[in-house]
Amino acid sequence: MNDLIELKLITREDAECLHKLQIEAFMPLYEKYQDDATSPAKESLETITKKIVDDNSDFYFILFNGEKAGAVRVKWHKGQKVHKNVNWISPIFVIPKFQNKGIANNVIKQLFDIYPNTIEWWLSTIKQEEKNCHLYEKCGFVRTGDEIVVNENMTLVFYVKSYIEVRRFKEEDAKEVRNLIVRNFLEVNSKDYGISAMEKLAKVYDVEKVLNVASYAHMYVFEFDGKIIGTGSISSFWESETESILLSIFVLPEFHGKGVGRKIINTLETDEFYVRASRIEIPASITATEFYRKFGYDYKNGVKELDDEHHYRLEKFKAAGLK
Repeated sequence: MNDLIELKLITREDAECLHKLQIEAFMPLYEKYQDDATSPAKESLETITKKIVDDNSDFYFILFNGEKAGAVRVKWHKGQKVHKNVNWISPIFVIPKFQNKGIANNVIKQLFDIYPNTIEWWLSTIKQEEKNCHLYEKCGFVRTGDEIVVNENMTLVFYVKSYIEVRRFKEEDAKEVRNLIVRNFLEVNSKDYGISAMEKLAKVYDVEKVLNVASYAHMYVFEFDGKIIGTGSISSFWESETESILLSIFVLPEFHGKGVGRKIINTLETDEFYVRASRIEIPASITATEFYRKFGYDYKNGVKELDDEHHYRLEKFKAAGLK
């Protein structure tokens, strides 16, 4: 008979039971790393209760043949209650008695089925726990490169599993990309520039405009479930070998705030035009300026002023040839 692994939603009444399970699961790691600030073993009953009743998460018991073997929590940003497009697994644990039975692997795969519209899954784990890192990599997660040093013995690393497909632009994408950009003009940028100005821009921003940018820049498209949900381009800056420029970065309005823009920037910053450059410039709309500044871009020459096209010119410097 096959072992049965099930997930059962946790309610406020289960808080004490969950608290005891969590301490049992994480205490061995706490004793090993002494991570007072981050260890779930040190969380209070009150904190766990708040997580259970949080509207922006689901907390489940993991049942192994009917017995409580552990728990897993899926959380998302506020405002994503319907779609839950970007989800964090935090925490996931199995108590010692039930470890090494493939339970966590099975649970993660179940979560993928329970939340089918997820664009990206995120989680963090202890870098020194190679077995855990291997588990997540086996489930399709990729290490992001971001790390947080908790203490001299312990470092947190971050993993992401993305369902966004990235590829270079093809000519047949031009109409869909144009429509995506125009929707941003009318639905998003119009809040800063006014609807009249954006309607005029939308009329002249046709398919030929998209094809023109693609003719000299490296243009990328980002797809989810067969639909283009984002685009971005990078080119040399006036044919310079040491300066490049980011262009035409847009995300389908209904996917704003779901990590797509970050993925576009990260992709463009692996392109050869970026890698070889020592300075990268962005003509940023008023709407997007603060977003770009989060990635290290700041006002060109330290001057905050709009250019003739009502963009802020942003720039970032880096050592040539280094990502």
